Amino acid sequence: MYLFSIHYRNAPVEIRSRFAFSEAERRALKAALSEQNIPLRVILCTCNRTELYFSGDEIPTAAILPVLAAFSGMPQDGLSDFLRMYCGDAALRHLFRTACGADSMILGEDEILRQVKEAYAEAAEQEQLDFETNAVFQAAIACAKRIKTDTALSSTPVSAATIAANEAANFAEQVHVLMIGASGQIGSAVLKNLLAHKNVSVTVTQRTKGHISLLPEAVRCIPYADRYAHADRADCIISATASPHFTVTAKQLAGALHTQKPRLLIDLAVPQDIEPAAAALDGIRYLSIDDFEQLAQENRSLRESIAVQAEHIIAEETDELKKKLIYRELLPEMPQISRYLSQHDPLLLIYKMKADADSRSFAQLAEVLRRIAREA
Repeated sequence: MYLFSIHYRNAPVEIRSRFAFSEAERRALKAALSEQNIPLRVILCTCNRTELYFSGDEIPTAAILPVLAAFSGMPQDGLSDFLRMYCGDAALRHLFRTACGADSMILGEDEILRQVKEAYAEAAEQEQLDFETNAVFQAAIACAKRIKTDTALSSTPVSAATIAANEAANFAEQVHVLMIGASGQIGSAVLKNLLAHKNVSVTVTQRTKGHISLLPEAVRCIPYADRYAHADRADCIISATASPHFTVTAKQLAGALHTQKPRLLIDLAVPQDIEPAAAALDGIRYLSIDDFEQLAQENRSLRESIAVQAEHIIAEETDELKKKLIYRELLPEMPQISRYLSQHDPLLLIYKMKADADSRSFAQLAEVLRRIAREA
């Protein structure tokens, strides 16, 4: 297997965008290479990478580059600065690491597995797959699922926005969130994560009517000036604005809260949105951006340690895949091998292995023979 990759590690977004091929462009690219008898099997396109997977004993790189240059609109002599090629074991490992999120910008992110599945399904639908590519992608997807099940690589949140949303969702069995600043970068990320929780309902404030149409239908929208009127209903108040002044003051919040119940205040702004004195009000738990940044850093370190477990699983699964592929290649010669073994002393095979194999391979054979002897 061969792999050509335009990747976030070696290409800026303006270069990657040139290779963000539509479905029609992917079909055309496969057709253009097929005319030259170059078997392009799978194309994986995401915001962080475009990867082309080929099968065959040898890939004519010199013939591929002009086609890629034409489809991307890049000069051919500039491609080498951004294009990376992997073959054999390196290509397998790269795909397996990609599928489980170990090679993602956000370590362990889930979205990439869905994208790998879709690229594989598209190739299958277009009848582009051969046995090897089909086996490789099925194994990579299965490995990613195993890593998701057996490790916490994907389930350990690493952004302050995700952790804040999880904290809000876990605050009570049913949680109503009043959110101030949902249209900003951090706020929109928090809102997206909040809406992923089925036990959370959200009301957001808007200073103008400009962003209302962009909000999901499930989100209720109120004028910013009415925030205190809705504070009493809220179980959690989250603020993430760029305001130089407090969006929630202790005095006004105290006057707005009439129902006695636990409440969570989450302040994700710098400078602070929620007056720290509000933390002293009855039933209030107060968390600032510093609390979440510290936890995010701890989780990032945890993910890195979990990633080591994932690499061990990848090594195991790629080794199993290679054995499967080697065995299939051997199948046509099995009748001759069986005939040889029936006609010759098996010790001759052991002597031949000793003469031709390296010490590691011969040690593995010796261990297999010992197990056979113990079972005899």
